[in-house]
Amino acid sequence: MKASSIQKVSDKVSAKYPKLSGKHPKVTEQSPGRYLLIYAFADELPGGKTIQQQVRVVADEEGNISKMSVSRG
Repeated sequence: MKASSIQKVSDKVSAKYPKLSGKHPKVTEQSPGRYLLIYAFADELPGGKTIQQQVRVVADEEGNISKMSVSRG
């Protein structure tokens, strides 16, 4: 996946999730022309605990997002 496509996806993701601004994703190829980008971050909860979160994005090689989901762990 081209760096410009990764930047395009990252801009869209950080617009929806501001905490991911400036984060770099882990990129894996699912099939030819289809990529999975995983952004991970920790969020602070009341009481001092933290929660790990991941935003998973499926995009094509032009940077068009087809699916986005968030998991909390």
